[in-house]
Amino acid sequence: MVVVPLERFSTRLKNAQVRLAMVALVIMMCSTCVDVALRFLFNSPIHGAYDIVEACLVVFVFHGMSASFFARKNIVIDIVDSVVSLRIERALIRLSDVVSIGLLALISWAMISPAFQAYDYGDRKLELGLQIWVLWVFAIVGLIGTLLCALGPLFRPVSPRREALRAREGEPA
Repeated sequence: MVVVPLERFSTRLKNAQVRLAMVALVIMMCSTCVDVALRFLFNSPIHGAYDIVEACLVVFVFHGMSASFFARKNIVIDIVDSVVSLRIERALIRLSDVVSIGLLALISWAMISPAFQAYDYGDRKLELGLQIWVLWVFAIVGLIGTLLCALGPLFRPVSPRREALRAREGEPA
């Protein structure tokens, strides 16, 4: 069956991306704290701290998204869910999975042209001289990983949000 290997792959990919995002977050926090402390105590900030934080932010955002798409924990406006039947709610959840995958693919595709432009023009960060196309590569790879992680729930059984809320509150279904 195709679902099990895809589920296993997307789980591993999600875990790897979340770990990478956590490392980027720790680097951002440490460099910011040390930069502020050095600036305050010795009036000698870290050269390139702004570029480090900006580069790590790209990694954090685009690799950290995979966990929310994998768990179907995106922002949900569930006004309709309480009015429609459970079957229609399941269909709406599937539709949101498909729309999410389509939009992630579209955004990934739209990012390719600016990445090539940054490579062609040789754009660099001001303080560290880091080539900007490298950041685009991290962003595109993270978004493609998020897209692959979003495929996992597409083949997973759907449990309507109402049933999940009742189970959490201890109510009978």
